Amino acid sequence: MRVVFLNRSFWPDQAATGQLLTELCEDLSADHEITVVAGRSSYAPDRHGSVPRRYSVGRVSVVATWGTRLPKTNLLTRLLNLGSYYVLAIPAAMRLARPDVLVAETDPPLLGLLGAFLKRWWGCKLIYYCQDIYPDIAMATGDIKSRFLLGMLERANRAAYAASDRVIVLGRDMERRLLDKGVAPEKIVIIPNWVDAQTVRAPAQNAMRMQFGERFVVMYSGNLGLSQRLEAVLEAADRLRDDHRVLFVMIGEGARKKWLEEEARRKGLSNVWFLPYQPKERLGDSLTAADLHLIPLMPGAAGCMVPSKVYGILAAGRPFVAMMEDFADVACLASENRVGFVTPPGDVDALVGAIRSAMNNPGQLKEMGHRARRLAEERFERRVVTRRFAELLEGVAPFAAAASAH
Repeated sequence: MRVVFLNRSFWPDQAATGQLLTELCEDLSADHEITVVAGRSSYAPDRHGSVPRRYSVGRVSVVATWGTRLPKTNLLTRLLNLGSYYVLAIPAAMRLARPDVLVAETDPPLLGLLGAFLKRWWGCKLIYYCQDIYPDIAMATGDIKSRFLLGMLERANRAAYAASDRVIVLGRDMERRLLDKGVAPEKIVIIPNWVDAQTVRAPAQNAMRMQFGERFVVMYSGNLGLSQRLEAVLEAADRLRDDHRVLFVMIGEGARKKWLEEEARRKGLSNVWFLPYQPKERLGDSLTAADLHLIPLMPGAAGCMVPSKVYGILAAGRPFVAMMEDFADVACLASENRVGFVTPPGDVDALVGAIRSAMNNPGQLKEMGHRARRLAEERFERRVVTRRFAELLEGVAPFAAAASAH
């Protein structure tokens, strides 16, 4: 079967969606012909600069379009970055051989509309793979306030849902949002993100953990962006500044990193450390260096996305605090499986209480960690989940799947 993916982020980009898509395509390429139309890297500019316009990752063929890489400090520059990929992806995709299935992700947000156009151009099947729900996430973050832009996103995505043969979402809360939008329930398929649990393990000697000393490490690892309520983490650190047992560690890059660093300096928070993105091969060292992880979402963002960082945290055997509404998929994961705590989004009192409870109950924390690791292995292991994706492809285009098998 010939499958084309549309997504701005792909190897060597370190963004979560790019890493996940790279792993998915690697697994699918064992049985299918996979091509990705990608853009410029957001977080690995030096490495991406050496990547040619066409290249391969194992058996996966990649067409890397050019695009702007302006600082993501305001809406205009972010729109230019997204728009340049969108415009250049159109001719790049149209030059490809007709696929049996086209998979359009949501980076950039209007990619589903391009998918609908290419479905008609090629006469192929279309899967809309929603890592985020638009314009809902833009409204929750306040990133877009223009009624015109919000309305355009809503109409474009409704057109993409209508044109799609299947719509993939990451959790039950995202499914409810699409049902509320009138998407036919038989179109919606829940396939969560995943983790390669074999590569995320505690090393015999963890150099990163050693640099933190004997302190209780509360970690946020991921995009330092707009959909997280990270100022609440700084406020919690401020409240706990006199408890020298606690260290807050923020790992990653993003649109709000500079602001967060400046705010921490302004408050004199010596108990907050900022570290850059860690290489994928060091993810086990990084995630297992924490005693407790934080997974924050802004109010209203539940159901718009499911933070993929939760799966790596589970594989690391570490509990977490889901700082979000209790109906959010990650919050339900924490409470139903007893692998973490749930606090309302932005509730600093509740967050401080959860951190103190974790510190004062090391036995409970250890048991949570054991349950988390088992959950990762049983439900969210990479090849378990990517096989479900392969089965979906084969179900959408069964005749092409049968032909490729012979």
